[in-house]
Amino acid sequence: MNRLATSAHDERPTSRAAMRAASPSAAEALSSPFSSLFEASLRNDRELQRLSDRVRELGARLASADERARRSIARDLHDETGAILTAANLAISRAEYFLPADAPAVCAEALRQARECLAEAAKANHRVVERLHEPELEDGLAASLSRSIDTLRTVSSLRIDLSYSVETAVPDAVALTLYRIAQEALANVARHAQATHASVTITVDEHALTLLVEDDGIGISPAARRKTGRFGLTGMRERCEALGGTLQIASSKAGGTSVRARLPRTVMPRSVSRAVNG
Repeated sequence: MNRLATSAHDERPTSRAAMRAASPSAAEALSSPFSSLFEASLRNDRELQRLSDRVRELGARLASADERARRSIARDLHDETGAILTAANLAISRAEYFLPADAPAVCAEALRQARECLAEAAKANHRVVERLHEPELEDGLAASLSRSIDTLRTVSSLRIDLSYSVETAVPDAVALTLYRIAQEALANVARHAQATHASVTITVDEHALTLLVEDDGIGISPAARRKTGRFGLTGMRERCEALGGTLQIASSKAGGTSVRARLPRTVMPRSVSRAVNG
């Protein structure tokens, strides 16, 4: 009995020592899968960030390429279409000059109407060229938007308020994208909304720069918002998504539509709020 007791007593410390000796290996065995998962998660996060940065870079390049294409089309319209309109106007002038005095009155009236149509076509061509060729944005997003809004006020009955934050370093791609979205949204208001008032607001927080365009018109139905290409909504959304941003379009039951574009900011200093009303 004593030998058995002594044997049992002697084995206990040995077993405990063995367990202690085995513990580090056991702990390592248990922690190894979690460490691997953690490292894999970090790698995935880094890869996602790299891909996200790459998408934004490509989006900026896409916006730049789009502007180059716009300027190219604007030059073609200005040079080629402008020249054709000028030649047609000269031809009408020659026809009027050589028109016999006893020619039916309807001939002179037809030439007059043709001249008026050409004048309207020239104005429309000029507006399209301006719309395609703008903006250089050398004076900043707010100043460029203000000029564009002034132009829209002269050709529509809309009252448009502009409220913006003055920035000293808004990235060119972000500024250009927001400018184009505001331009398209306001054009939609003028063409479709039957609105009397619209507002454009630009705000900046620590995460993003936001553009909000609102009007008091008839609104856009959910079905119309879902239609691809309707009111230029697809183009606006693609511009936002190309730079890692979002576009939200909403209409209230009481009427009116809001277009909210939010783009991530990079390095931009604190803004100084300023408002311009027109």
